[in-house]
Amino acid sequence: METAKIWQNEYFSGVELLSASYNKFKFAKHWHDELAIGLIEDGAEGLFYRGQNIVVPKNHIIAINPSEIHTGYASCDEGWRYRMFYFDLATIYQKFDKSGLPVDPVLDASVIHDFELLTELKQLHLALENTSFDLTKDSLFAVVLEKLFTRYGSIKSNYNSGKTDDRSAWITREYLLDNWHLNVSLEQLEGETGQSKFKLIRAFKQAYGITPHQFLLLVKTHKAKQLLARGNSCVETSLACGFYDQSHFNRNFKRAFGITPKNYIFR
Repeated sequence: METAKIWQNEYFSGVELLSASYNKFKFAKHWHDELAIGLIEDGAEGLFYRGQNIVVPKNHIIAINPSEIHTGYASCDEGWRYRMFYFDLATIYQKFDKSGLPVDPVLDASVIHDFELLTELKQLHLALENTSFDLTKDSLFAVVLEKLFTRYGSIKSNYNSGKTDDRSAWITREYLLDNWHLNVSLEQLEGETGQSKFKLIRAFKQAYGITPHQFLLLVKTHKAKQLLARGNSCVETSLACGFYDQSHFNRNFKRAFGITPKNYIFR
């Protein structure tokens, strides 16, 4: 069965997203004005790109630079299932604007085998498809863009060498602990620390082993567990911890503890 869904997330107006599964469909020759980044979830996609036929198998990333003519077709009997990002160039420039890093939104590699990056791209795609916190979307966006362009693009891979700012990591941690019940944004953390989003995420991960958005989710779910243990209902707990809705709460609580909030109450 062939399916396709395309949409724009309101939070990032400069990003178009596609989730699709094709068996027999073939794209005619075309191009995108945006930087197109895809992740193959199953099967394999074939493309005619830069004068040659290439195959992108499962768990690989495809990178198609702006204005590059290409096609797309099934490269195996079962077709391919994939997720695509179409990053508007102005959005990319804007994200790097405060970093002081000159970025050219062109990638050197067409097919990328990088499971860490693929996992984070999928997390971002799902965060822009489902309900998620602003800090989750902002942090994942910054992380994937930085890795794309430092590993496979125009930013030198050693630009982030040297000691990170431990104080900005501590300030970020304290701010999140004080404001755990809120929907904190990465822009707020930039204001608190005086650091660019790229530097503060890197410093926080180096200091604590996780990103700020992962830390915030852990704090929220641990607070939720405490409230449930005191007899609060799932709805009361979800609202108190700042989750958008019950499904958002259930998804993150189960990811942390392996059971739903309802099952925890009646354990």
